[in-house]
Amino acid sequence: MQRSHSTPVSRAGALAALGGSMLVVASMFMPWVDRGSSRSLDYWHISGVDGFAGDQGTWRMSVVLIPLLVLWCALYFVWRSNESRLAWAFGGFSGAMMLYGGDLRISSDLPSGSGGAGELVAAVGLLLLLLGCAFAVAGNVAEPNRTATPAKGR
Repeated sequence: MQRSHSTPVSRAGALAALGGSMLVVASMFMPWVDRGSSRSLDYWHISGVDGFAGDQGTWRMSVVLIPLLVLWCALYFVWRSNESRLAWAFGGFSGAMMLYGGDLRISSDLPSGSGGAGELVAAVGLLLLLLGCAFAVAGNVAEPNRTATPAKGR
């Protein structure tokens, strides 16, 4: 694989993806279930909510996947070829979609009307991660050679 320089747009996209994944980590410490000031539950303690027992597997997968996604987003700055950056973007998209699906499943079991700020911050972070992956890949797409002349006789 050939080393290629990343463009400023590509680096900005990678930073946005990394920032989005860090927002998702920050959301784990914010209230996801808000039942008043003294009864708020963050993501770490959300498994104690009534009716949540069926989603323990989804919750555990998310707890493991969130830190891994932050590490994955940081790998953009280590990998130097376009092929590995495409794999990076695919992994970022896949991880964000798995987390978003888990977020939807977990949110459906929470008591209605008790959603906290953590849920909103996680959704914004995942959206930022997805957009960052798209910009990181789009910034690495090579421009066509505009100085080439058409072949004679065609």
